[in-house]
Amino acid sequence: MASRKDNLKHRYGITENQFDQMAEEQNYCCKICNKTPTKRGLFVDHCHKTKSVRGLLCYHCNLALGHMKDEPTRLEEAAAYLRNAAA
Repeated sequence: MASRKDNLKHRYGITENQFDQMAEEQNYCCKICNKTPTKRGLFVDHCHKTKSVRGLLCYHCNLALGHMKDEPTRLEEAAAYLRNAAA
């Protein structure tokens, strides 16, 4: 089984120290919802096309971006749908 160190370096090109520094800069909170994850911790969010790291997210925000295929328009349409459905 790959270690956390190996996984971070292989999948995202960052070190454990870089991950820890990012977490500290984000006050150990999700970059989207600004909540502190409870059980699963923070996940590295990255662009699937460029492989660049964007920040650290909680499980639910990371999953949401993935399901929306990282498409801003799709996310905006989902937000508009929710706003209109609540009216």
